[in-house]
Amino acid sequence: MGLQQILKNTGRVAVGALSFVSTFYTVIELMYFFSDPNYSKRVVTSKDEYLSVSWSLLMNMCLLTLFILQHSLLALPSIKGVFKKFGIQDLYRSLYVIATAVALQIFMRNWYEIPQITLWKFNLNFKPFWWIYAGIHIISWLVIYVGNICMDVNELIGIKQIYYSIINLPDPNYRKSVQLQRLNSHMRHPSFVAFLVIFWSVPILSLDRILLGTILSLYMFIGWNTDESDYAYQYSQYIRKFHELENLHS
Repeated sequence: MGLQQILKNTGRVAVGALSFVSTFYTVIELMYFFSDPNYSKRVVTSKDEYLSVSWSLLMNMCLLTLFILQHSLLALPSIKGVFKKFGIQDLYRSLYVIATAVALQIFMRNWYEIPQITLWKFNLNFKPFWWIYAGIHIISWLVIYVGNICMDVNELIGIKQIYYSIINLPDPNYRKSVQLQRLNSHMRHPSFVAFLVIFWSVPILSLDRILLGTILSLYMFIGWNTDESDYAYQYSQYIRKFHELENLHS
């Protein structure tokens, strides 16, 4: 292996490591942002309440637009084609994840809370409310984490693509069945319902949270386009796994 190839592989490993670290850090931060009622957010203070609310809504909408554009435009086949043209298609997924982490960090650190207008407000000092709230969010996040692990988390953040490239193997997606590749293209992230629960199961549903929940729920609804063939494939896999486990215990 020549020096040039060693440097290329070192660069690939660095990108993969950055993808892993940025994903881990951002996911933890995102969990606090969505689920911690005491998470510190910006608040516009002004004597003119209408002006402060309008400005906060505008800035929040800009942040949501930034995230959606980043998440959607970088997923276009034409962008993937550019990476393939320059022979760095193995870095595409990791760079996509890093860009997503950056967009989410900008989103979370600049989000404006709008406490002036709320649809409902529950006092979490009442212990039963606190335990119900905590239980709902813990279960939802566990469902999301387990779902991502089951969908091959190493491939999702691009580490597997880089590893396969270094050892001169083809893209790991080629090893997956056509049905699984089709399912992944229709549903890149699992746990649609768990995300909805996290968006809307909050003790204080303020105007900024209504905006956030509405836009992200619509974005997911449009982006998740699984069909009957995908459901049939998932059901067949479930039955197969069930019989495999049954045979192990028999």
